[in-house]
Amino acid sequence: MRTPWPRIITLWLVGILAAAQLAKISAIAPILRESFHLSLPQIALLISLLEVGGALFGFVAGLGLARFGMRAFLLLGGATLAGTSLVEAIAPNPAILFSARAVEGVGYLLMVIVAPTAIAALATDRSRGRALALWSTFVPVGLALGSAVTASLVTLAGPRGVMLVWAAALAAITALLTRFPLPGASSRRIRLPAPAAWISTFAFGLYTLFVCALLMLLPSFLVERSGAPIEQVGLITALASLAALPGSAAAMWMMRGGALGRRRMMLVSTLALLATLPLVLWLYRGAGASLVESGVLAVGATLVSGLVPPLMFARLPAQAGATTPDDPRIAAANGLITQFGAGGALLGPPLAGMVVATWGWPALGIALIALVLAMLACLLVAESL
Repeated sequence: MRTPWPRIITLWLVGILAAAQLAKISAIAPILRESFHLSLPQIALLISLLEVGGALFGFVAGLGLARFGMRAFLLLGGATLAGTSLVEAIAPNPAILFSARAVEGVGYLLMVIVAPTAIAALATDRSRGRALALWSTFVPVGLALGSAVTASLVTLAGPRGVMLVWAAALAAITALLTRFPLPGASSRRIRLPAPAAWISTFAFGLYTLFVCALLMLLPSFLVERSGAPIEQVGLITALASLAALPGSAAAMWMMRGGALGRRRMMLVSTLALLATLPLVLWLYRGAGASLVESGVLAVGATLVSGLVPPLMFARLPAQAGATTPDDPRIAAANGLITQFGAGGALLGPPLAGMVVATWGWPALGIALIALVLAMLACLLVAESL
């Protein structure tokens, strides 16, 4: 059996488009703060509200996917993202803007539950690890796409015009997906994943908290520190998001011969996460760093730490205890990783904003270092079970 890579790549692109909606707000955060008179913690909350659906209902959605079907989840998710982008474009006040962003999170949840479950079912045993490692890049690539497109269009169309562009793009893609072939569920059983999957997915939640706090507040950090224009800041944020891709490529190369063993997973994760710590510390040290220096450090931190999430996604079916490609424990584990990941993304920016507002940017560096160390500890425990 050959792996249907075109279909897998299409599902990956769907995830990228969904994740781009996370960055479209952060890229124009300074403009929205001025237009709606929002504080830094408030704009950070607006950024992360896209994850509210996953943070509240990720695990339940993973359990319910078999009953309602992949196509229903995928199309309803796309339609929800398109509709809420339209509402955000015409929102007259912060209340409507925040409400639309929260509902948008439900659409995001539905799309990112379907895609990895379908990828796991489509791939062969030999290619499944590489396919899921590719899927794991959807958030950083989506952040890069959202940052770059939004920052480049805002000077031409303004923030409302950019939201309309996203709404039109999402509506068009959703219409095309009506004919996309998806694998069917062979069972409607509900089975819980094994304990190792719970700990590993919690570690992924810590990673998303770390990377979203870093990347989502990076535009505000760079503007405040260097006074750089939105276009330059958006480009640096996009590059920092894309820096995770080489790590994913390396992970796929390591799995070219098949599944990744737990000992190799533990070694690679330990080296990568420990190497991330000094980069984060130097990024948020006292004032005086240039825009280029700060950008290089941010790119370096996401580059090195980005090696770990692809390996986590690749190991998830085995950690969940799955015995077949369509084992319901895979969908449940995907719901679990979505819930923890969304929780981290939801909490990361507002918590980081409160840390900065209370103790300043250097304190954020210390907090991010603590998150990386906690993530490493959880990964080692999960792999030892």
